[in-house]
Amino acid sequence: MAFDPNQHEKKPILERLRAAPERLRVSRSVLTSLGVLLAIGLWVGSGIFGGDANTVEQAQAIKTRSVNETAFRVIAREISASDTIAIVRLQGRTEADQIVTLASETSGTIVNLPTPKGRPVQKGQLICQIDAGARGAMLAEAKAKRDAARINYEASQKLFEKGHISKSQRATSKANFDAAAAAVKLHQVELSRTRIKAPFDGILDQLPLKTGAFIAPGQACGTLIDKDPLLVVAHVAESQITKVRTGAPASAVLATGEAVTGFVRYVAESPSLATRTFQIEVEIENKDYLLRDGVSADLEIESERIRASQIPRSALTLDDAGRLGVRVLEGEIVAFREVAILSDQTEYSTVTGLGETEVVIIRGGDFTRAGQRVDADIETEASVKAAGAM
Repeated sequence: MAFDPNQHEKKPILERLRAAPERLRVSRSVLTSLGVLLAIGLWVGSGIFGGDANTVEQAQAIKTRSVNETAFRVIAREISASDTIAIVRLQGRTEADQIVTLASETSGTIVNLPTPKGRPVQKGQLICQIDAGARGAMLAEAKAKRDAARINYEASQKLFEKGHISKSQRATSKANFDAAAAAVKLHQVELSRTRIKAPFDGILDQLPLKTGAFIAPGQACGTLIDKDPLLVVAHVAESQITKVRTGAPASAVLATGEAVTGFVRYVAESPSLATRTFQIEVEIENKDYLLRDGVSADLEIESERIRASQIPRSALTLDDAGRLGVRVLEGEIVAFREVAILSDQTEYSTVTGLGETEVVIIRGGDFTRAGQRVDADIETEASVKAAGAM
């Protein structure tokens, strides 16, 4: 279609005026889009070329805010190390010093059990009496023969001195007398075996037979226990055996509730092949026989003297790695010290791992971290002792 200028110019003026704002609106939207793109470009450019300056400014602002912040408040205590005896802790059990089975050396019928089981007995006290049977008569016969042999021997000795008998006749008379005397001793021993007696002081623990029962040689008549001294037997790991020495003071708390003291009387030279542990024995006095055999015991043995610190148990904490320790102050800055516990009391723990003198956070430490600045109220050892005295 050909362009007709006359036709174009003949459009009403009102239509042309209405079309002008529409064209203007299109131009404004384009300009607005271009402005937005330019602003984005400037912002990205400022991040690329001015990043270092912004980082420095931000760090300075953070530092300024940290300085102006109020430091966390804690309570700390000045703690000094002291000489402490290290303790080796073991699990053990009590054991009688001697447990003996009273076995019969002859046979016969039991006719008397004068001591009830469970009672204390003294050395030489009768435990079981066996019917002597013909043993008494045989001993009497042996004594008669011995007496007759003695008379013959004495007579032959006088005859020999006078020259009436030979030397061999005198020797025969002497041999007969010696044999008769030996027979008396043999029958005395056999008779004595019918009376089974306590070989030492102790407790008669078992009486397996009753009066009237037959007992054979080797069969048990009773069991005797010597519980004074009583032993606490434990086993020490290879890593700790050098810390235990013969004669070292020791203490134990028994499962029955008794607290006892004693000393190490035996340390094995070689370990058990099965457990690779060394057996030790702690001797404990038990004159009244009140402590029992076979009871579990928590044993503590004094070892070498070392430097350690006594801290409130509230000061113990764990770091992010799960290590046991305490938080201390280095000036106003919190630091962590790993420790090992030697012993625990109700309110205090004795630990190693701290310096000669440390300022230990005792309250509020769980809300701090290593490297943090804090505001601390510091207690001295002198002030703590004075408060305790009051």
